[in-house]
Amino acid sequence: MRTPTAPVYAPDFPPEMDWLNAPFVRLGTLLGRHVPLVWFWDYTSLNSIRALPYLQEWNRRYAGAGLSVIGVHSPQFGFGKGPHNVRAALERLEVDFPVALDSDFEVWKLYGNEVWPSLYLWDRRGVLRHYQHAEGGYLETEEAIQELLLEIDEELVMPEPMRPLRATDWPGALVQPPTPHTYIDEDRSGRAVETGDRLAVTYSGASAAAVLDGTGNVDVSIDGETVAMLRLHGPDLYELYESKRPERHELALEFLSPATAYMFSFAPGPA
Repeated sequence: MRTPTAPVYAPDFPPEMDWLNAPFVRLGTLLGRHVPLVWFWDYTSLNSIRALPYLQEWNRRYAGAGLSVIGVHSPQFGFGKGPHNVRAALERLEVDFPVALDSDFEVWKLYGNEVWPSLYLWDRRGVLRHYQHAEGGYLETEEAIQELLLEIDEELVMPEPMRPLRATDWPGALVQPPTPHTYIDEDRSGRAVETGDRLAVTYSGASAAAVLDGTGNVDVSIDGETVAMLRLHGPDLYELYESKRPERHELALEFLSPATAYMFSFAPGPA
């Protein structure tokens, strides 16, 4: 397990926070018979979305044994502060564990968090026993979950850990980093685009996505060839293109109606 060198105790959530999928969660009431896993994420963060299936499966596997998965939604963009937008995303993504709406980054700062996604795993006494910043470490995290649950009930029978979903998720996998996230505007507030506008970016990676807002259509082209047409349904992360291995491409979006563009995101592939 990735454990701090000195004991760190779980800070509780501010009582004024709003929640989805639960009226309120207090860590103090979970201790003793539960292992809390606090996961910082954003529904428009590509790295968060890639990690989400692991969180959902761990919740399914271990909730009955005492694991309490708690999401903290700390938004990258202003629209992510809207509870209705987050609620709609939870429904699309089939997220059913409790999610705290950390619109002012209050919990983010309380934890000293720095990246999306990040997770913190606390034992039954409220001591931090494992943490993971950014993607990865899935096997190590599930093994830590099992170890802490066995501390509560040593007679539990544990399943084999999840098989990695991607080649880059295997322990020790050689990963080729992608082009960093590219914000359309430096102030991260988004850029209004009109019908006929075109945004292009050259990137390296195994997949590409964009954070967009609107209700119209967008043509997606790779190296000058149209590969898809997106139908926008409001502010969200839209997957654009995926390949089996990292590749270098020019990605272009042509907007067929007005919209707002916030960011391009890219995912790694096997080296």
